[in-house]
Amino acid sequence: VARMLFRWILKGIILSFLLKTTLSLNPDDPNVCSHWESYAVTVQESYAHPFDQIYYTRCTDILNWFKCTRHRISYKTAYRRGLRTMYRRRSQCCPGYYESGDYCI
Repeated sequence: VARMLFRWILKGIILSFLLKTTLSLNPDDPNVCSHWESYAVTVQESYAHPFDQIYYTRCTDILNWFKCTRHRISYKTAYRRGLRTMYRRRSQCCPGYYESGDYCI
């Protein structure tokens, strides 16, 4: 549940940031050009972390009361921080124009 809430919050932050960056200039202005740019976002991701699980089984070892130690690799969910590359459309004035409010002049 916490991971899902974290994803929704992250998506909301990204969406509000994208709206702010893409709506600063009037997109209907013919002098507004745009391009795609990449940026990095830190995310928390889950992965399968291996660990050595010790268990006991019956065997013919009389010195250990017929109990032998065995090992097996098991996995548990762990979390780590990672970087994810995201893309956004960036509006800017076309060459030869400058920004004045929401328009390019």
